[in-house]
Amino acid sequence: MSPEERPARDERAGILGRGPFRMLLGGQAVSSLGDWVGTLAFIAAAYELTGSPAAVGGVLVIRLLPPLLAAPLGGVLADRFDRRRVMVLTNLGMAVLISLAPFAGLALLYAIAFSSEVLAMLFLPARDSTVPDLVPADSLPQANGLVLATSYGAIPFAAALFSGLRLLTPLPEQPLAVPFLFDALTFVVAAVVIARIPIPKRRGGADLRVVEGLGEAYRFARRSPTVRSLAAGMGVAMLGGGVLFAVGIAYVRETLGGGDVEFGYLVSLWGLGMAAGLGGVRLFVRRGEALAFRAAVATCGGALIAMALLPFLWLAFVGALVFGASFAVAIMLAMTLIQRLDEELRGRLVGGAHMLFRVALAIGALGLGGLASGLESVSLVGVDLDGNQIGMAGGGVLILLGAAAASRLTSPDGPPAPDPA
Repeated sequence: MSPEERPARDERAGILGRGPFRMLLGGQAVSSLGDWVGTLAFIAAAYELTGSPAAVGGVLVIRLLPPLLAAPLGGVLADRFDRRRVMVLTNLGMAVLISLAPFAGLALLYAIAFSSEVLAMLFLPARDSTVPDLVPADSLPQANGLVLATSYGAIPFAAALFSGLRLLTPLPEQPLAVPFLFDALTFVVAAVVIARIPIPKRRGGADLRVVEGLGEAYRFARRSPTVRSLAAGMGVAMLGGGVLFAVGIAYVRETLGGGDVEFGYLVSLWGLGMAAGLGGVRLFVRRGEALAFRAAVATCGGALIAMALLPFLWLAFVGALVFGASFAVAIMLAMTLIQRLDEELRGRLVGGAHMLFRVALAIGALGLGGLASGLESVSLVGVDLDGNQIGMAGGGVLILLGAAAASRLTSPDGPPAPDPA
C-alpha cells in the first residue's frame, strides 16, 4: 500500500485503524489488566501479612497519596522529555518494583505500592499528552473514551484472572507470587509495545525546569477561563462523587435493605453505565463538548439526589446506570478539552488534571463519606433521611454546584484567550 493510500484507509477504518494509536491503546489495555490484578494482589498480600482490614486500608490510602506531587512532576517530564521514553521507562520501573512485591514484608509492601503509584502518575501525563498527536482533532473524544475504557473495562476480567492466578502457587511460602509476576510481565509487554510507536517529535522543552515549569502552567491555568471552569467543575464534582463510593455499600445494606448481591448489581450497573457513556460519546457531543460536559456533570448530581431522596432498590439501579454514563462522559470530555489547550503546556495541564481528579475523589470518599456515615437520621419536609442519604444528597448538591461553576466553559479550537489583567 502506498503512503498516499494509507491515510485514506485509516480514515475509513476510524481511529482504531490508525496503527500508532492502536499500539498505544493495546499497551494501555495490557498494563491496565495487570495493574488491576496487582491492586487485588496488594490488598490480599496486606491481609495475608497482618490479618487486619486496617492494613488493607493502608495500601489503598498510600496509593492515593502520590497524585499530590507525582502527577504535576509527570506533567513537567511529559513536556520536557521524549514522551515515548517516559512511558517506556515508567512501565519498566513498575515491572521491577512489582516483581519484588511477593517477597516483601508489610513495610516494604507499602513502599512498593507507593513507589509504583508514583511511576503511574509519571506515566499518565505522558500518555494523555500523546493521544492528540495520534488521532484527528475531531476524534479526540472517542480516543479518550477508548483509553478510559481500557483503564476501567479491565476490572471484571482482572478480578476473574486474579482468582485463577491465585490458585497457581509454585512457591507455597509466596502464595501471591504468580499474580504479582503476571502484573510485572504486563508492564514489560506494554513497554515493548509503546517503544515501537512512531510519536511525532516535539520542539522545545529541553530547558524546562520543574519549579519554573509548574509556575508557568499555574499562571496559564489562573488566566484561562477554560481551565478555571474545568477545575471548578470537576473538582467539586469529584468531591461529591467520592461520597457515593464511600457510602455505596452502606446505602445498599442499611438504607435499601439489600445485601452483597444487590451491591454487586449496583456496581455492575455503574460499570455498564460507564461503557454506555463511552460508547455513545458521539451522541453526547453533537451540540458542543462544553455543553455536553456541563450536562454530564449536572446529570451526575441529579442522579445522586434522586437516589438519596427516593430510596427504592430499582431506582438505585437506574441511578447507578445514569451516574456511570454521565460520570464517564464528564471525565472524558474534561480530558479532551484540556488536551486541546496550549501544546507546549499540555503535559503539565494534564498532570494537574490527574492530580485534581484523584485528590478530590479521595477527599470526597475519605472525608465527606466518613462524615456522612456518622450522621444521625433527620426529618426533612416529612421525609426521614439517614446518614447515607444525607451524604449522597449533599454530594449531589456539590456536583450541581460544580456544573454551575463550569458555566463559563467553552469548546476552544486552540489556546483560550486569557482574561484581561
